[in-house]
Amino acid sequence: MSSVGVRFNGFGLGARAVAGALCGWLCLAGPAIAQQSPLWSPWSSQPSPARPPFGPSPAPPPLQPPLVLLLDGLGVYVENDYVGVSALSRPLRQQGFRTRSDTHFLNKQVGAVPNVVIGHSLGGSTALRFAGDLVRRGKPAPLVITIDAAPGSPSCPVVRCINIHGPGFPDVRGARNIDAWAAGARFVAHAQLPTHPAVEAMILDLTATYMTQWSSAQASRMPEAGTAAPRPKGG
Repeated sequence: MSSVGVRFNGFGLGARAVAGALCGWLCLAGPAIAQQSPLWSPWSSQPSPARPPFGPSPAPPPLQPPLVLLLDGLGVYVENDYVGVSALSRPLRQQGFRTRSDTHFLNKQVGAVPNVVIGHSLGGSTALRFAGDLVRRGKPAPLVITIDAAPGSPSCPVVRCINIHGPGFPDVRGARNIDAWAAGARFVAHAQLPTHPAVEAMILDLTATYMTQWSSAQASRMPEAGTAAPRPKGG
């Protein structure tokens, strides 16, 4: 029995000696290892990252300007500055809009979600149908402006809808119809009506009003500058 106790005591003394030697080695070699290996954390000399101070909320990303979709009528298949509503691209961009042009076939911009749709002749008919499709898909209702919308066009599916037309072209149901001749575009041919100064001025006045209202709405949604971010709970 005494011999067993001696053996156990000897084992215990040996284990403590080994543990002490290992601990001493780690205490001496640990800092050197920590400097060589970024994974060694107990002796890492790197300070913990400072907690960012609470301050103003980051500015939201800038919003894209509203989009105008221009739909030309029969025979106008190339954007130009002389005939059709695509000629309005430059003054609309000067007002701050983005613009895209297409034909009455709507084969290039069918996936667009415009804020304003302007169409001439058959392009006016397409503008009315496209606006109805946007509403059915749950998209925001655009401002619709048609010039000499073709006979047989559907009624306007949105609240903000204006149809400017000369003799021989009917009113659009549900739209505010404006007589182009009475508005100053007298004796102007159908093809030149969208670019007549009187008609162009009416269209740009409508789009300028839309841009003013859109800009005011966006400004009211932006947080005030310098507003501090809410402090998280427990912090």
